Amino acid sequence: MSKDVAIVIPGQDADSAPFEHPWQAQVFSLIVHLHQAGKFSWNTWVEVFSREIKAAPARADESINDAYYRQWVSAAEKLILSLAMTEEADIAQRATEWRQAYLHTPHGMPVILSNASCPPAHSHQHPTLRVPVAVSPAARTAELS
Repeated sequence: MSKDVAIVIPGQDADSAPFEHPWQAQVFSLIVHLHQAGKFSWNTWVEVFSREIKAAPARADESINDAYYRQWVSAAEKLILSLAMTEEADIAQRATEWRQAYLHTPHGMPVILSNASCPPAHSHQHPTLRVPVAVSPAARTAELS
């Protein structure tokens, strides 16, 4: 599995970079931007984020960084919903669009939201399967007889 390039903050090396994936930097900056725009106090954010960390601790199958940003996203969604800046249905729809964009994006290309409805062209061909792939138990039994 390939890993996104870490975003390095000047004065830090890649091993200590706080963001392993671009989406982590984006969700982090979203919260900072909303705070700076006066949508909530930093203390409010700390309370919401702290509750989320306690409610959904790191799982055995994830890194500390993955757990941190999973918790960050969940806390961000809860805060934004509590401030009536959007509705749950909007968040669910956007999550579905991102999943679809991911599925439509060829390996090695960046995932962008517009891929949700219009997959990008890519340079290699996929084989056309003209016959469904299936194994019939009856056909398999006849072959063995």
